Amino acid sequence: MSPQVAREQVRKVADWLHGLGVRFIVVGGSAIVLHYEAGTLDIDVLILIGDWKPAADALLKSPLATPLTPDEGQLRGTQVRLGGIEPIDLEFLSAEPFSGTRSPDEFVEYVRTYRSEKVGDVRYASPAVVWYIRLSIEGLWDQYVSRIRRDIVAGVPEATFDVVVEIADHFGVGEKMRERVTFARKTMQFFKN
Repeated sequence: MSPQVAREQVRKVADWLHGLGVRFIVVGGSAIVLHYEAGTLDIDVLILIGDWKPAADALLKSPLATPLTPDEGQLRGTQVRLGGIEPIDLEFLSAEPFSGTRSPDEFVEYVRTYRSEKVGDVRYASPAVVWYIRLSIEGLWDQYVSRIRRDIVAGVPEATFDVVVEIADHFGVGEKMRERVTFARKTMQFFKN
C-alpha cells in the first residue's frame, strides 16, 4: 500500500484498537511510513505480554475482525474491516524474541519510553527499533535486509544501524547484532556499487 494509504489505515486501526482497550506500539513498515515514503503491506503492533489475552478476547467479540491466528505464539495476525473494501492485515508481535537478556515487557517499555514517537494518541517505534526487530528474528533476519534497503532508499539514514547496535547492547545481544549489522551494511554497499 502507498505511504498515504498506510498512514490512513494506521489511524483507523489505532482508533479501533483504542476502542477495544488494547495498548500497542506501531512497529514495522507502518512506523517507517510515519516519516519516510516507504510502502508496507500490513500493520504490525507490539504489545505487552499481559495484553495478549485481552487483545485476543476483544478481537473474538468484534464483528470487524477475524480471530487471532495462530492461537498461540509470538506473532499472531488478524484481518480487520474498517470501512474499506479490502481487509487490513494486522499483526500482533510479542517482545519475547527482541528482549535479549531482559523481560519482554522491559523491551516494550524501553521502546515506549526511549525509542518511539507519539503522534496524536498513537505511538510509533523509531526506525532503529524497526530495524532491530527485523534483524532479531531468528531464521529470517537476513531476509529482512531487503526491507531495510527499501527504507534506506526511502531516506532512512544508514547511521540508523549505529542506534540498532546501541539497542542490542542495552538488551545484551550486541555481539550477535553487530554481526548482522555488518552483513546488512555490506549488502547495502554491494547495491551502491
